[in-house]
Amino acid sequence: MSRLGPVSIAFAAALVSTGVRAEYRNVAELSAAVMPAFVDIYTRGLAKSEAGNGMPPGKTTQIQDEVGSGFIVDSSGLIVTNRHVVEGAYSIFVTLASGEHVPAKLVGKALTFDIALLKVDMGRPLAVAKFGDSTKLKIGQSVVAIGNPLGFSSSVSAGVISAFHRQAGLSAYDDLIQTDATINQGNSGGPLYNMDGEVIGVNQAIYTRNKGGSIGIGFSIPINDVKFLVDNVLKYGSPRFGWLGVTGQSMTAQMARAAGVPADKGVIVSKLSPDGPAMRAKLEVGDILVRLGDKPIEGTSSLNRAVARSAGQTLPMTVYRNGEKLTLPVAIGEWPQEIWASKMEAAPKLNDYADFGVNFVDTPEGPTVKAIVERSVAWTAGLREGDTVKRVGMWPIKTVGEMGAVIDEMFNRKGKTSALLLVSGPNGDRWVDVSIAE
Repeated sequence: MSRLGPVSIAFAAALVSTGVRAEYRNVAELSAAVMPAFVDIYTRGLAKSEAGNGMPPGKTTQIQDEVGSGFIVDSSGLIVTNRHVVEGAYSIFVTLASGEHVPAKLVGKALTFDIALLKVDMGRPLAVAKFGDSTKLKIGQSVVAIGNPLGFSSSVSAGVISAFHRQAGLSAYDDLIQTDATINQGNSGGPLYNMDGEVIGVNQAIYTRNKGGSIGIGFSIPINDVKFLVDNVLKYGSPRFGWLGVTGQSMTAQMARAAGVPADKGVIVSKLSPDGPAMRAKLEVGDILVRLGDKPIEGTSSLNRAVARSAGQTLPMTVYRNGEKLTLPVAIGEWPQEIWASKMEAAPKLNDYADFGVNFVDTPEGPTVKAIVERSVAWTAGLREGDTVKRVGMWPIKTVGEMGAVIDEMFNRKGKTSALLLVSGPNGDRWVDVSIAE
C-alpha cells in the first residue's frame, strides 16, 4: 500500500444509472469551475538518513521535500489535506490556482484519522470547494481527481467509482471509496469530484506493487467523514471523537456459526478498557455488537465511525451474548487521549551539506556534486550529480571550503534563507536557488 496522472480523459458526463443530468458536460468544464479552490502543497521536514545514499557516515539530520494536495473549504483560507502529507513538516507552503506561493499554518492534524487542516491568510475571500454527499454515490459513477502527483501541479485525471467500503489498513476508520481515476504520490489530500463539481472524497492512497505508480486502484476518504471533522473543528476548535473503550475484531460468517448467532457481521469484544463506557454499560468480553442506535455494525471500522460521531450521546447497543439478543444503553464518552495536534516540528540547525542531501568533493573545476539524495533540498533546488558550483551569489568559488564560508556568512550571520548558486554540469550552466525556508 502506498500513500500518495496528469492525463485528462474525456468521457460522457451523465451520471451512471441515475438518469440525472450532471452539472458539467465534460471534464474540461468541471476542471475550470473547481480549480480555483484547489491548492498544491509543498512541505519540508526531516527524513531518516539511509545507508548507501552516498552521504558521509554518521549524519543523522537530513531535510527532505515532499508534495501533496488540498482544497479550500472556507473563504478565510481553511484547507483540507491528509495528515500524512504534513507529518513531520517544519515548513508548509501552498500554491493557489492564481499562482501565488504562500506559507501555510498548521491548524491541526487528527492523530487517529488521516486528515489535517491548514490555513493561509490572503487578506481576501478565497474560492471554496462545494461538499457533496458520499452516501449518495453509485458504483460506476464518473469522478474527477485533481492533485499534485510527483510535483506535476494541478493535474487532472478522470475515471469511475470502482467500489465502496474498502479497508486498506490506513486507519481504524477505513471505509474508503475505490476509484480507477489515476492518482499517484502527491495526489494525497486532493479532492475527488463528482460531475456536479462537488467533492465526494479526499484522495488518500493507491494500491501498487514494488513501490510503483498507479495501477488503477486508488482510495479516497468519503467526504461525509471529513465534513464531520471539519464541522467539529470549526465549532469546538478540535474534533470531538466518541470513545467506547472496547477492543474487538470483525465477525465472519464462520465465527457467527461457531458462536451460534444469526448475525454474520458485527464486532466481537476481546477486551474492555477499565471503567470505560463499555464496561460501565455492562458489556462483556465475548459480546457480539451488531447495532449502535440506528446504525448497523458491520465490522470494527463501522463501529469506530459510529462511535466517533456519538460523543456525549446515550444510545442503545444491540448485542448477542451466549446466543441471546440484548439491548443495552451505552453512554458514549470522549477520547481520553489527545487526538488533535497543532504544533509543527521545529526547524533543524543545518550543520553540513549532507543536511541538504548533497555531498561535494573538490575537483580542478571546483566543488562538484559527488552524490545527491532524491527529494532532498539540494535535489529540489535542481542540483544533480556531476554539477560543479562556480559562484555563490556574486562570489567566485574554487573549493568546498570557500563555498562553505560564503554560505555560512549568508545563512548564519546575515540571516538569509536562500542562496543562488551558479552551476555547470551535465544539464548546462544555470542558476539554482537553494533555500532552507521552503
